[in-house]
Amino acid sequence: MRDINFFSSNNYLFLPTKKNPKVAIAVDDFDLAKNSFNLYNPFSLKAKFLKIISKSLYLYLNPIGKLFTIQKEKSEFIKYLEKKLNQSLVVSVYFATIQDKAVLQLQSRDAEVLGYLKYPLNETGLKHIKNEIKAFELLSSLKIVEPYLLSGHYNNQPFLFLKELNGDIGIVNKRNIETILDRFRRESSYRLAHHPRILEMTKSIYKNRIKEYRYRIEKIIEKSTIEYQLVYEHGDFTPWNIIKVEKRYIPFDFEYFVEDGLEYFDTIKYYYQIGKLLKQKSGEALISYIYKEVDIPEIKELLELFLIKEIIRGQEENQPFEFEEKIIKILEK
Repeated sequence: MRDINFFSSNNYLFLPTKKNPKVAIAVDDFDLAKNSFNLYNPFSLKAKFLKIISKSLYLYLNPIGKLFTIQKEKSEFIKYLEKKLNQSLVVSVYFATIQDKAVLQLQSRDAEVLGYLKYPLNETGLKHIKNEIKAFELLSSLKIVEPYLLSGHYNNQPFLFLKELNGDIGIVNKRNIETILDRFRRESSYRLAHHPRILEMTKSIYKNRIKEYRYRIEKIIEKSTIEYQLVYEHGDFTPWNIIKVEKRYIPFDFEYFVEDGLEYFDTIKYYYQIGKLLKQKSGEALISYIYKEVDIPEIKELLELFLIKEIIRGQEENQPFEFEEKIIKILEK
């Protein structure tokens, strides 16, 4: 899967570096470059500064900027897409952090953004894109999200082509978070012992040979006295996966979607990622931050269940989960 080439016939700028790029941005002229930079939305101050400097260089000092670009030839995949969409394309490429997929911004030659296409780079990416196609088909049928533009296969691998969302990405206040997640609520409620999400997690623990967490789940179930609503769980509900379009907040990137989800997992994920990645908190400081932001009766128990869920994900995708294990050990105390 990794051998596929995603470039069109354009000059590319690689950020943050050529050797370890996060994005490959087509910068042939002002309008194309202006759209292409929208593919790069970093949250760290250092990366934001790099984007501002690079964008200014390529938009307003283009002759100088071209000294740092690389000319690429059009790939067979892009030729295939041009035939499929019946038009010539300018493509910028985002490489996912865990290197499971590439996200392609497709522009027409007259600088109209047509949408964004996802293509898997390994088995994890394949699973994610299949899951996201399933999520869009379900949620669009319920009028919760707009349908995707196109799905298909190339070299026997699925791809997903999504409409562009024009808006701003950033931290959302609590009231708006609740408004977003209210759209994903379902009618049924369960005690934890019978909740489909917890039953699915228990099966995954056996499958992934991390049985020591089964006893933790059993202890939490014994203590819990509350019924929790069944929801459509986004699975990666974070500030960088929510966009404000006019006055409405729209979540995107449904690769970790769970049809039978547990109420509050998305809320915890939101503040967990802010605390861990943006505020650089860990240990007791991170736990205290989540307790403050997620004010619910069984927050300790749900936070532990959330961490077990993240450990299961890490085990399944061969990603590190030592951080989550340390947080669980602190919760024990």
